[in-house]
Amino acid sequence: MNYKKLCDMNLSEIVLGTEGYDERIDRNTAFQLMEFYVENGGNIIDTARLYCEGKSEALVGEFIKDKRDKVYISTKCAHPLTLQDLSHIRLSKEEIEDDVEKSLKALQTDYIDILWLHRDDIEKPVGPIIDTLNGLIKSGKVRHIGASNWSYDRIAEANEYAKSTNQTGFCASQALYNLATRSKVWDTKLAYIEEEKEKYDKGTLPVFAFSSQAKGFFEKYAANNLSEKAKERYLNEQSIKTFEKICERAQKENSTISHTALRMLQEQSKFDVFMIVGPSKLSQLKETLNIK
Repeated sequence: MNYKKLCDMNLSEIVLGTEGYDERIDRNTAFQLMEFYVENGGNIIDTARLYCEGKSEALVGEFIKDKRDKVYISTKCAHPLTLQDLSHIRLSKEEIEDDVEKSLKALQTDYIDILWLHRDDIEKPVGPIIDTLNGLIKSGKVRHIGASNWSYDRIAEANEYAKSTNQTGFCASQALYNLATRSKVWDTKLAYIEEEKEKYDKGTLPVFAFSSQAKGFFEKYAANNLSEKAKERYLNEQSIKTFEKICERAQKENSTISHTALRMLQEQSKFDVFMIVGPSKLSQLKETLNIK
């Protein structure tokens, strides 16, 4: 496992995502994944208040309660209450603070290492949002803050406000980023790194890449096991060319497709990348970590 410095934290470059824990991914498998990840050097687990209506956070809380000094917790707040209705982004002071209290209780911890705002509402000014988050930092409930699905310019605006008021700004951006070439935009409210890559290439804003493996596109393509959704999103000439390059290098280095794709993603980036992976099986995590 490789590590990178972010603020005062030395984080593993591979971050374990927990979307679906205690629903799509059963409890035993979830614990198995977290145990294996930590045993093999992983030290940051990413979750969200939204995931499975808090069940994922609760499961992570059970796992880390006797490992709190070994595992960093990254969770997200301020998302609309359901994915079906994204019209109300919950960015008021009361809503953010309420989410944080619920997250702390579910995670069985006194503090969150990185708190992300899960969505943005460009109609709201950045000042009150940064003020609210800094209140949580001053209270000791949050150590660092990040923005998920925010544009680069909005993050820069928020950080400029934070700097001008001697407050803490966003330490990183959490957005969709992988080696596959998208055939279509399937959610206009998500942040896609490639759409703003020139700005990120300045190298001043670290990225936590979700869907860093394109939901297993390359592995599933190799196994001729692509879902219709995966075909619609990523199956195109450029993705196939990238797949061939990944396979060529994986064979040369005796590595897995999953692991090689992540390494190549890092190498093409001029900014620091922490890659969120969301395996649903232990075999998938082993492939990601290149452990036979």
